[in-house]
Amino acid sequence: MIELLAIVGLALLWSVLSGTNTPFGLLVGALLGLALLSLIQRRQARSFPRRLLALIRFAFRFLGELVVANVTIARLAVSPRPSYHPHIIAVPLRVESDAAISLLSGAITVLPGTVAMGLSPDRTKLYAHTIGAADPAAARAGVVRIETLILGFMS
Repeated sequence: MIELLAIVGLALLWSVLSGTNTPFGLLVGALLGLALLSLIQRRQARSFPRRLLALIRFAFRFLGELVVANVTIARLAVSPRPSYHPHIIAVPLRVESDAAISLLSGAITVLPGTVAMGLSPDRTKLYAHTIGAADPAAARAGVVRIETLILGFMS
């Protein structure tokens, strides 16, 4: 959060010092602030620019997963004899924070054909109901892909 405030502050400072009070001037200042921050934090494994890129990667890959899931469910809906293959799967969790678990649960619930059902009492497994994939391991792998993307920016 501090890094984001630093970038916004540098963008505002650039806009004031350069005399360009336009959205483009703020964007240039934000990009310069991001570059400066990445130079300062270049030796850190979890630097803000890397987490920001991981967040952007999550957004694009999640949209891809969303499209694939919608097509799969639409195909099941229009087929004359659909085979739904319902499964309840248990996914071992690598995320630990409440925010990351909530994001993972929400993300897989938004995907058509998957609903997060709950956590194990020791918070090491997420239970989900899935349809569409004939193999439970394939359904589990889809949840693990989303979890890996979340780990990229939240760990």
